Amino acid sequence: MDILLLSNEDTCRSRIAQELLHTFGRGMNISTAGVMEGNCVPDVVCNVMEQNGYGISRKKPSGVGAYAHRSWDYVVTLCKEAEEELSFLTLNAKRQAHFNFEDPFKNRFQSEGEQEQQIATLYETMYRQLYEFYRDELSEQLLPRCTCGANTYCRCE
Repeated sequence: MDILLLSNEDTCRSRIAQELLHTFGRGMNISTAGVMEGNCVPDVVCNVMEQNGYGISRKKPSGVGAYAHRSWDYVVTLCKEAEEELSFLTLNAKRQAHFNFEDPFKNRFQSEGEQEQQIATLYETMYRQLYEFYRDELSEQLLPRCTCGANTYCRCE
């Protein structure tokens, strides 16, 4: 299953969502992009994810234009701005899902400790909501299927 996670700059929310979805299950090829291409993944984001047992990707943020040529099983927007921008983009997606996670960097005058706390709170919120999304939307589609159409509990063989 090919999934594109779309946020503002591909520096925080999309990276957290990618790591979370990878831990929930297998069989997903997950790419991240920003409506606007960000500069780099902030160290504070990496620190929070490392504290929670994840090694977050520090690859350079990507713009959504790099993925416009592909087809997607899901395009998942992670903020209101990305959802609004999606209507102007030409993406071939079978399904869409929308979330509205707050930008932890909207207040640029926070101390590093305050930013870290905001990202930790964002992580917890994203974990709950994305797990529900995985459980309700994705997990059934990722189960292996028998030729009769049943999932792994088939007894026809």
